[in-house]
Amino acid sequence: MRKKLRDIIVLFGLLSFSVCALAQTEKEQVQILGAGTIERDPLISEANRLLGNVKLGFGDAFLYCDSAYRFDDGKFEVFSNVKVVNEPSTTLFAEYAILNPESQTITVRENVEFLHEDMSIKCPVLVYDIENKLVNYYQRALFVDGEKTLKSNTGTYSSESGRLYAGGNVIIEEGVDFIASDSIAIDKEDKYLSIFKRTHMDIGGSLINCSRGEFNGDTESGWFAGSASIYDNQGYLAGDSIVVSKEDDEGSAWGNVVVRDSTRTLTVTGSFANRTNDIEIIHGDSITPAIATNIEEGDTLILGADRLRKSEDWLFAVGEVEFKQGAFSGDGDSLSWDLNADEVWLLGEPAVRSEEEELTGDSVKMMILNNKPSILSLIGNAMVLSYTNDTLQNQMMGKTLDAKFTGGDIDHVDIKGNGNILYYTVDDANSVSLNKATCSHIKMHFRNREVESIILLNSPEGSVEKLN
Repeated sequence: MRKKLRDIIVLFGLLSFSVCALAQTEKEQVQILGAGTIERDPLISEANRLLGNVKLGFGDAFLYCDSAYRFDDGKFEVFSNVKVVNEPSTTLFAEYAILNPESQTITVRENVEFLHEDMSIKCPVLVYDIENKLVNYYQRALFVDGEKTLKSNTGTYSSESGRLYAGGNVIIEEGVDFIASDSIAIDKEDKYLSIFKRTHMDIGGSLINCSRGEFNGDTESGWFAGSASIYDNQGYLAGDSIVVSKEDDEGSAWGNVVVRDSTRTLTVTGSFANRTNDIEIIHGDSITPAIATNIEEGDTLILGADRLRKSEDWLFAVGEVEFKQGAFSGDGDSLSWDLNADEVWLLGEPAVRSEEEELTGDSVKMMILNNKPSILSLIGNAMVLSYTNDTLQNQMMGKTLDAKFTGGDIDHVDIKGNGNILYYTVDDANSVSLNKATCSHIKMHFRNREVESIILLNSPEGSVEKLN
């Protein structure tokens, strides 16, 4: 019984050895196709030495060199004028190489140059996977493809797919186009880029920044994410993610959106933006409205709404509109702004306020000069409220009211149609007068924000009442 068991164990061991031996024989072996001499001196080396016009074959690749060592494990160490040809269009040059049939790779050093069709890679060290036709490098390399050059610290190139993965201080230049990245993939045939880490691109005059994304060089379209931004002749567009198409003249951004015109005076922020044919629409959300900030000569005008739309020299705001400039502020349901003429219309129960006045009407028209109101018109049910002191409120009413400002301060007011004035004057600490006037046309002049004169035209009626 013990003898049978021992025989079974021995038989199993022999079968196991046979399977391993069969697996080893199935691996690709390096063939010695030519050499001037082959020698072996056990006192010098445990390897065969090949000298003169050495030619080795491995799969569909051929290796040429001046001399080589063949070790008992099947590896080859080759020297001087190393040349690897892998048909149909791949050639590799170096001065030193190790050919490993176990991993099916060739590791080359010194004056390394890999050629595939019209493309070349130069680097200090390179590993070529013969079976999968993959090039791997781990030191600074130069990739040249026509007018395009690429430098990177690491990379993998497939001569079958024409795709290159590059990482570590990647610099790509082609004419005036420039790309700087930490990790990027390039499809050589389709001019397609895949971005994996922070990248800056200057392509066709457009500046693009992102942390990841994809870009089609033929159509100049793609998507970008991770604090992404694009700046071109239309202006600046930024967000958490962006989709752009230069061919269709389109761009969209989501999350923490920033839109800026080419003059850099107008900046709009929001949660979503869409740009098509020079028309930009910016949306706010339930937490943050769309906000436009205009800066001119040090003065800032801020405009907020549910949605903003910019078209060439026009800016439109819709939904809970609010604006603020210095001491002025206002609100309404909608606003239109002619940026070229600096004319603003505020609609939907609009109100405009300064430090001392509140102006209301069915609609408000303002002329803006250096971001400050220069002329303000109240059209329909016009009314101006102001305070003489903490308790006395002045009123000016009419069908229309035109107010002129100088340096941001009210200069004079022109009231037309059913003009009505209630105005308080304080003579001294114990004497207050109430001035009442009705007239179809009233003019008021101000000095230092106080009424200097009131002129009643066309059948005026007025009175002055002393108050305690």
